[in-house]
Amino acid sequence: MTTRSFRFLTAPVLAVALAAALTGCGVLDSVLGDSPEPAQRDEPGGEITASAEADVFSLQLGDCFDYAALSEATEISSVSTIPCGDPHDAEIYAETTLTEEQFQSDLALTTAGDTETPTVADQFCYDAFAGFVGKAYEESTLDYTLFSPSEEGWEQGDDVVQCIVLHPDGGFTGSMRDSTL
Repeated sequence: MTTRSFRFLTAPVLAVALAAALTGCGVLDSVLGDSPEPAQRDEPGGEITASAEADVFSLQLGDCFDYAALSEATEISSVSTIPCGDPHDAEIYAETTLTEEQFQSDLALTTAGDTETPTVADQFCYDAFAGFVGKAYEESTLDYTLFSPSEEGWEQGDDVVQCIVLHPDGGFTGSMRDSTL
């Protein structure tokens, strides 16, 4: 069985920790018909047009989804995507590609259980937060978290970190960009 790369959902440095692994068995899922589809878009790379369970690896900058549905999960292969014009609680606001050195540094911190030292991924998302929301993290009512590669995922080529802004009450419509919440 060939597996798709793993991804982790990691809580921000300054927020309550929540972790869930993102995984999928691509070949087995395809054979069984359980493989999640890419997000439904108006064109390739365009905005999400319909709510659906979408492959977590098809998420792009600006995509909105139901983060609350992930809170009980330990392994995730799909995410409930939602057009940003509909009520949602999460939006991908930034992404970066980690170098081998950055990934190994983050992995060492995570493996050691160091919650005081920000990882490269956490720091990137924290730094991008104010520019997206329009207000410093410490002054905002919004929170953030991130998707990042696991060790196994890294070995399979997953090197992308996606930053996710979270609305604590859900029900947000539109983009959280420049919301100053």
